[in-house]
Amino acid sequence: MKLLLPVTAVAALLGGAALATAQPAAPPAPRPRASTPAGLKLPQLETFTLENGLRGVFLRHDAAPVVAVEVWYRVGAKDEARDRRGSAHMFEHIMFKGTKRVRPEAHARFVNGVGGQANAHTSEDATAYLQVVPAEYLDFVLELEAERMRNLRFDPATIATEREVVKEEIRQQENDPVSKGLLRFLEIAFTRHPYAWTAGGTIADLDRTTPADLEAFYNTYYQPGNALLVVVGQTTLAEVKASAEKHFGPIPAAAPPPRPADATPEPPQTEKRREVVEAGQIGIVFAGWKIPEARAQDIYALQVLSLVLGTGESARLRQRIRTIDPKTKQPLGVEAAAPILVREHPGLFLALGVYRDAAAGAAVEGAIFDELARIASKPPTADELRKAKNQILAGFVFGLDSPLGLAEQIGQSWILTGDPTQWLRDLDELEKVTPADLARVTRTYLTPERATVVVVPPRSAP
Repeated sequence: MKLLLPVTAVAALLGGAALATAQPAAPPAPRPRASTPAGLKLPQLETFTLENGLRGVFLRHDAAPVVAVEVWYRVGAKDEARDRRGSAHMFEHIMFKGTKRVRPEAHARFVNGVGGQANAHTSEDATAYLQVVPAEYLDFVLELEAERMRNLRFDPATIATEREVVKEEIRQQENDPVSKGLLRFLEIAFTRHPYAWTAGGTIADLDRTTPADLEAFYNTYYQPGNALLVVVGQTTLAEVKASAEKHFGPIPAAAPPPRPADATPEPPQTEKRREVVEAGQIGIVFAGWKIPEARAQDIYALQVLSLVLGTGESARLRQRIRTIDPKTKQPLGVEAAAPILVREHPGLFLALGVYRDAAAGAAVEGAIFDELARIASKPPTADELRKAKNQILAGFVFGLDSPLGLAEQIGQSWILTGDPTQWLRDLDELEKVTPADLARVTRTYLTPERATVVVVPPRSAP
């Protein structure tokens, strides 16, 4: 299963940050325009809601005779009890381990047997289950998904086996100083909010989590009113609605689930936090700042800023860390990035510097803060801004080619903003971002007193 964790994605983060959606303040959102400022024709989504609260989104896509089917549940690591961390991730595994009508592992075998593929992923905000199958098997896949929405088996022996699988994933993280450094960074950055942990969980919490605990979690969050069905591909809205009504419609509605994260908002940070942790094979400086939730308008400028700083050969922080110093004949470090973690609740803007020489750690850390100070005092050039916007546009266009990629974008948009169509308006909003906006959000959010810094020194350090 694919686990959407910053811990297991450090290498990807060092390669750049992905676009995440944001939304205007007040729903319902306006109908998307037919095209963006770049002249790109946008797809038209069709939505529906069943009487039991299940929401559905359909997008016709004729590139291939297939359909991508995804079911998104608004439940992730932030919804777990603090002594049961890892519960959300466990369902990535046990949702494939059998229901009242489907034998263990048969769900994936059925999908593979018709020439499709199945997977799942968990994040701090959501858990999603996805399939791509030939279009004629749409009804079959919806029947499978409806079956495991409410008829999951909680066999103690199976759960014990899967618990050990998840625990082994955790051990791999614990044996990696860089992963441990990032986990420690989150613990320091978030003092109250459950974003202090990732979806991976902890061994101690998993050991104390019983099948009854998991069943209670399932009954609370795996309900039609807490889910979004997304279908993208070569079919029709009428077929999707009819199949959804047939298979999901009989499932009773349930009460809205609790939202523990709403009760523990993160207080404002007013002082810099810094810690040096266990050495690793290579040094890395994690610097991070709290940023607003995905709905906030400033998220657009912060996303562009992350590209200006850390994505591409000409990105400011990468240039600063990797350029050879004429005096020492050596670069300051080996790599840098500025990934942004956009979340349903206030997330993080990160700046990372990777280095080999233990003596360079302080200089790498200083370079991160110096580059931000430069942007705060003098906005980036119009050329830098245009390059970043072009990167976003290119990624958006490439994403339109894949039914699975489109379905992921729709689901993420719903999780982050409550509106599965918001991503269609993101390019318009990103296009409005100015160089002055980048300087303003840097001065507002990315200040030294709001920073959290965790340093993983290289093992050559004293």
